[in-house]
Amino acid sequence: MSEVIGSVAGERFEALVDRSVELVRVMTGCQFALGDIALEIAPLRSHGGDMTLGEDELGVEGSLREFAEAIGLSFHTVRTYRWVAARWPKDQRQQGASFEVHRILASAPDAYELIKSPPVNERTGRSEWNGDAAKRAAGWASATPVTVEEKVEAIRDLAADETVAALAACDLLRRPEVAFRTMRDRQAREQVNQAQYEQAELVDDEDGREWWEEPGDEDDDGGDSDPARIVRGFHRAMEFTDLIGVCQGFVAGASRLVPKLRGREFTASQLELVTRQLEKIRATADWIETAVSTGKVDLDEALAELLRGQ
Repeated sequence: MSEVIGSVAGERFEALVDRSVELVRVMTGCQFALGDIALEIAPLRSHGGDMTLGEDELGVEGSLREFAEAIGLSFHTVRTYRWVAARWPKDQRQQGASFEVHRILASAPDAYELIKSPPVNERTGRSEWNGDAAKRAAGWASATPVTVEEKVEAIRDLAADETVAALAACDLLRRPEVAFRTMRDRQAREQVNQAQYEQAELVDDEDGREWWEEPGDEDDDGGDSDPARIVRGFHRAMEFTDLIGVCQGFVAGASRLVPKLRGREFTASQLELVTRQLEKIRATADWIETAVSTGKVDLDEALAELLRGQ
């Protein structure tokens, strides 16, 4: 039985790839041609300069906007084509490398030499550029990790926050094979044993109550020896940690993503979608605050409908 990729047989997939490679080649030529035209309409002050357009910035921007509207493209797209075309003179453009690859490598040191040495594509075994390979060569942090070392490093970066790391570790250790292999590491095993010991020592605040407990949890006759009370305490600790982790995870994710939006243009439908999601976030934050402050976790009908997306 032939291999199936997506909804097509392997042979059909390869045929579609060959056809798409040709389309990308044509599209790259069109993008560079449009960039060259935009450069003719509004030349950069010096080859390879940045997008600071100088004293006549309004005049340059106005002419590019008029050109973009006339051909049915966005100003941002035309400006990008112009910038990439300026970075890559015609005699430096690499046949077989897409416009996207040229755009990514444009700001890399020794870009003209770098693009001449494409890396080996693990899928095809050929030396060729793609977006991820270009990002990796240019030192972009957003390149999709491929090797084990790159994937581990990416996980470390995402789990720099201790709370996020703890939640991720709990999730991963629920996999039997992961837990088994982790315990074969002597240092990891010692850390887990030490943590278990320290958890057992988490007793005896001044009033005999743990930080996660509430007044009234103590049993007059059982004290700290009541197993049910201890289990309830640990469950509360885990729930509290999960809640803090959700909040910190959102903040960490926003802190990482929002700065990347500088200069980004969104369509009306995209703005509407973001606005709806922000409404849900604000409503959820209010719900959390109410639950923490009053202990009431019931959803009113309006909030329930909002969170359901109605």
